[in-house]
Amino acid sequence: MLQLTFFKDSTREQPSGCSTTASGTSTTHNDIHEGDIAHFAQVGFNALVQSLTVQQGFQADVIRTVYKYLTSYEKTVEVIEAMREAAEEHAVAEILSRTKEDDIEDDSVKEDSVKEDSIKEEEE
Repeated sequence: MLQLTFFKDSTREQPSGCSTTASGTSTTHNDIHEGDIAHFAQVGFNALVQSLTVQQGFQADVIRTVYKYLTSYEKTVEVIEAMREAAEEHAVAEILSRTKEDDIEDDSVKEDSVKEDSIKEEEE
């Protein structure tokens, strides 16, 4: 007779091949069919890439490209974080330089306006 157990009895011992995580939940690879491991690995990888896209602001293709050239996901995260920091620093520098340019342009417009006003006053 087939018996399905959906709720685990907390007093039951864990089967061999199981381990307990820090949060107390059990994990096992025996529950995953061998043919599904590659699929679940890809799904997990896609989820991690999507999480990085949200956290760091880069498109998934950028993250996958960086991953392709490195030897681990951890190193990919480090590089992506460094890329974000560099992008933010560059953005601040660009904003400041353009704001400075705008201020210079505003000053020259003000000077031209003052010159025009003084010319008009002299003519009157």
